[in-house]
Parts: sequence; C-alpha cells; structure tokens
Amino acid sequence: MKESRAQRYRSRRRVDGDVSRFWVLGLVFSVLVLAFTFFVDIPIVQAEWLMEMEMALFSASFTLLAFYLLGLTFVFSRQEQAGQVSHQVIIYVWLGAILYHLFLLITNIANQHVYKAGIILFLGPLFLTTYHFITYLGALRAARQEEASATSETYVKSAYQMIYEATQIHSDIQQVKAENPEIEQMLRANGFAVKMERYITEMQQYLQVENFTKKDMELLEGHYFFMENLHLLVKQHPGIVESRPYSYRRGPLKEEQDVLA
Repeated sequence: MKESRAQRYRSRRRVDGDVSRFWVLGLVFSVLVLAFTFFVDIPIVQAEWLMEMEMALFSASFTLLAFYLLGLTFVFSRQEQAGQVSHQVIIYVWLGAILYHLFLLITNIANQHVYKAGIILFLGPLFLTTYHFITYLGALRAARQEEASATSETYVKSAYQMIYEATQIHSDIQQVKAENPEIEQMLRANGFAVKMERYITEMQQYLQVENFTKKDMELLEGHYFFMENLHLLVKQHPGIVESRPYSYRRGPLKEEQDVLA
C-alpha cells in the first residue's frame, strides 16, 4: 500500500527526531567519558570508599536491569514495539556491567582507571536504556496521534453522511406531507413535526464543525435514527401507497456505522 505524503512526512519527522535524540545523548555520554578519563582522579588509598562505590554501582545496575525487564514485559504483553534499540543488546550490556562490578568487588584491584571504566560501564547501559524508552514513548505517542487522526477522519465522513441522509429523509417527508394532508395531521398530533424540524436543524448546524467528538456522533446518530424511523412510519401510513419517489434507499452509511461500532 502506497503511503500518502502526510504519512511520509510524519515518518521522516519521527526518524529525524530519533536521530537527534541519539546524537544528543551520545554527545553527553562522550563528554562524561572524557571528563572521567582526563579530569577526574580517584584516590586509590581510600579502598573502603571504592568498595562502597562499586557495591552501589553493582546494586544500581542489578536494580535497573530488573526494572528494564519489567518494562519489556509490560511492552510485550501489549504487543507493541519495544523501541529503536535492540533490547537484547541492552540486556547483555547490563549483564556485562554487573559482572564487571562483581569482579572488582572480588579482586579489589588498586588502579583508578579500572574504577573509571566501571563508572563508564554503568553510564553506558544507563544512556542506552534512557534512549530506548525515549524512542519507545515517542513511537507510542506518534501511533496514538495517528490513530486519533484516523478516528477523527472517520467521524467526519460518517457525520456528513448522516446529515446528508437525514436531509434527504426530511425532504422526502415534506413532499409526502404536501401531497397528503392526513400525514401532516398525524405528525402534528403526535408532536413528531416539531421534533423533526428541531432535529434536522441541529444536525445541519454540524456542517460548520470540523472536529467531531464521540458525544457529537452519539447525538447525530440519535437524531438520524429518529428521522429514519419517522420516515418508515410515514411510508407505512394506511393512506400512503409507497412508490419509487418515496422509497428510501439505504446508502453506504451503514458501513460507516459498522466501522464506528
């Protein structure tokens, strides 16, 4: 199926946004790596402090991996895309970071570059996870916007179709009333004439509306079904012999109502 120009534009904007977020997070991560590598000194003599830092990084890595797996479980349970980054890669990177911190806790190596690498190895999967969920939320929001746009277009088409059909019914009833005075008397006696004019006026006012809500559609459907039932009642009146000019042909509106249902 060929994409429309609007769909191609939205897809291009989404890709450009993902690329921009990737480069921004990549730049921030690169700056942090350079800062830890060249401008931060870790005092090796304070071994207890280093062990506490490694224990904190180990616990944080394990906890964040657990939360990430819970997030993936929620996403996959809803049968949605998990994001722009492969979740297997992020899981393996987190597992590598956990094993590295565990190795430092066991060996207690006295080298500041080893501990700097541990900090960087914690920040790496953290940035990947952040980018992963940012792209997921962005894609989810775009999908919901497209779904809302499609629903709005369906509402507009169905609403205008109902207004058109109701106007045709109203014109047909007016013609029958003009040719058969007993029909007009029946409608006035039951209060249907006033109600019909009020309903058709309210429906035609929606021709100026561009965005229809579910409440608007429910009102239009109620008015339309009243007009349709009134038309059937008029055609079944004993004084009327139904002929082709008065027969109401059901159009494509029923298909639109099935879509809305």
